[in-house]
Amino acid sequence: MRLNRSGNSLAMRVALTIAIGAAATIAPRPVDAADVAAGRALALAHCVKCHGKDGKGDGPAVAAEHLSPPPGDWTDKEDMAEHPDVFLRNMIEQGGKAMDKSERMPAFGKKLTPAQVDDLIAYIRSFSR
Repeated sequence: MRLNRSGNSLAMRVALTIAIGAAATIAPRPVDAADVAAGRALALAHCVKCHGKDGKGDGPAVAAEHLSPPPGDWTDKEDMAEHPDVFLRNMIEQGGKAMDKSERMPAFGKKLTPAQVDDLIAYIRSFSR
């Protein structure tokens, strides 16, 4: 059975509409709409051990556990400019090993919601703006 051009076009439009609708329901909110204060609370709970309270990558675990290379310095504007939000999202959700970075960076994808990851990214970005 062959579809004519109009039938094929209609089917493609329907499929595209469904795909766009599905993507809109699962897409993370824009980081601009994220809550920096909530991100700070998450960072204090999960990140300061390695990244430090000032985001410089000098947390207490760096010396105590001999972390090498050290965690990323969120205050380094030049370095942070090279990492888009999707990179930060993937690092947070999948961990360092999945991103060919330090295996010591844990994956938080099962611990944090997408909105919490947005909040954390907004907080991380606040150091280098």
